[in-house]
Amino acid sequence: MAKSSMEKRKKALISWIKDNKTFLLILILGIAIRLYYFSLTYNQPLWWDEADYLAYAKNLAGLNSDWIITEQHNSIFPYFVALFFVLNLSEAVAKFTLELIPSVLLIVLTYFIVLKMYSDKRIALVASFIMAVFWDIIFNSMKFHLEAPALLTAFLAIYVFWQGYEKKEKIFGKIEAKWAIPLAVFFITLTYMIRRGYSLFGFFILVYMLLTKNWKDLIKDKFNWIGLGVFAVMFFISEKLIFTSGIGDVASTYTHVDKPINFLPFDVFKSYFFFGNIWTDVLFYLFWVGFIYIILRTLMYTGHIKTTKDESVRSDLFSIISLIIILSYFIFVLRTQNIFGESRWYFPLLLASFICISRASVLISDYLGKYGKHIGVIALIILLGLGGYGQIIRADMAVKAKIDSFEGTREAGLLLKEISGENDIIVSQPVPQVIYYSERKVLQPEQIAGAEGNKYPPEQFLQGLENNPDAKYLLISFSEPGHPDWMVRTYTSNGAIAGWEILLTDTRVNFVTGEQDIKEEVSYGDITFKLVDIKRDVFIYEIIR
Repeated sequence: MAKSSMEKRKKALISWIKDNKTFLLILILGIAIRLYYFSLTYNQPLWWDEADYLAYAKNLAGLNSDWIITEQHNSIFPYFVALFFVLNLSEAVAKFTLELIPSVLLIVLTYFIVLKMYSDKRIALVASFIMAVFWDIIFNSMKFHLEAPALLTAFLAIYVFWQGYEKKEKIFGKIEAKWAIPLAVFFITLTYMIRRGYSLFGFFILVYMLLTKNWKDLIKDKFNWIGLGVFAVMFFISEKLIFTSGIGDVASTYTHVDKPINFLPFDVFKSYFFFGNIWTDVLFYLFWVGFIYIILRTLMYTGHIKTTKDESVRSDLFSIISLIIILSYFIFVLRTQNIFGESRWYFPLLLASFICISRASVLISDYLGKYGKHIGVIALIILLGLGGYGQIIRADMAVKAKIDSFEGTREAGLLLKEISGENDIIVSQPVPQVIYYSERKVLQPEQIAGAEGNKYPPEQFLQGLENNPDAKYLLISFSEPGHPDWMVRTYTSNGAIAGWEILLTDTRVNFVTGEQDIKEEVSYGDITFKLVDIKRDVFIYEIIR
């Protein structure tokens, strides 16, 4: 009996592989791309926000770090990283597990979600292909950022919702469909715990339910109330035990309801798909074709959404809801000025955006297919080939351009870990990176001076050093802004950096002429700044009294 059951599973697996060969090729492509860039970046220096998470993770793990994560980066993510530190696993292992694996699983989930939403497998294949080559996901997956893990849990919520709630199928082949809402709520709240802003996925599902079901039926369903209970418990735990500041405090720093409304958030689609080349920008144009197409199709069913038997209409509705909610949030609530913000903030748009591109691609393929059996297929391959090539080129440029960013800060931090005492204080403008690498107490110059901001005289800083005898090292980094004007000055010419000047130590470097005037020691009364080393764009001084 057991052998017979095993044979059936083997045959089923072989059959599934034969039916999904194209998807498996897409998945292999996505894995290969990610492994290649991971091989280049697994040990790259941390950016400020990455160090914010990881320095706090070291604190949680009981290592020599007193860093508390900033309000804007509240997340359960550092707790996951801390587990790797407790187990004495490397930074590279943590990145592979928490970033690369979720990035790969996003390709898988994109395929299966869209496959549930639409009966046409081509739509799912196109969407998963775009996820496999999408430059911004690849770029952010090479860093300790929240996007890949947060999208993973959000996509799991959508998959569970569509499989159980919409299709009435057993979830993951095991769990009864009636548990779809509680399970989806669990994943959405976990998304909130990883990256608060991505909890908007929950609003996609809620609005969709209200538009497609009778609200009285929703109230009567006890599993909806169970889902509400799951949310309440998890939300309470996250706000009381994990986050260092309330959601209201964080939201207030990003919300600008006093600013005029603008439509800059629409520029995010250019960031995703428009690179200034008519051939590789094909995905940008396909997105707008698909966007208009699904809106028109949905409008045709206005008043009949709840009764229509066409599942693709409801799927299009979900995509429209996703796009409208995200764009409305940034346009009417956050009201970002000058620029649209960071493109990764808008990642909840991705699934719907990829569906728009997929719908347009298949529409064009079907139209051209009328003129020849293979013309439509060839056109589809050409469109995706050009668009995918543009994405990979953009990913390559973005990843490789930032590989060595802040290398000097890392080298300086590691050096200070070797030469400083455990109780020594390092004075540095960049704080979390230096804490992470040096595992020493780090204070910014204004903290030493007892000032707010960087507008204070040098005498106040020197007096602060007198009052803080444990402050033994000064780190001056030209890759970080925020130094007081009397300490650091950068010269530019025609938009390029022409020279550096450290006024505090009477040091000058002219990149145009090649002249360098670097003082080994500078004294102010009983305080002497002695140059220890220079690491790329970072000068390290010992403070001698």
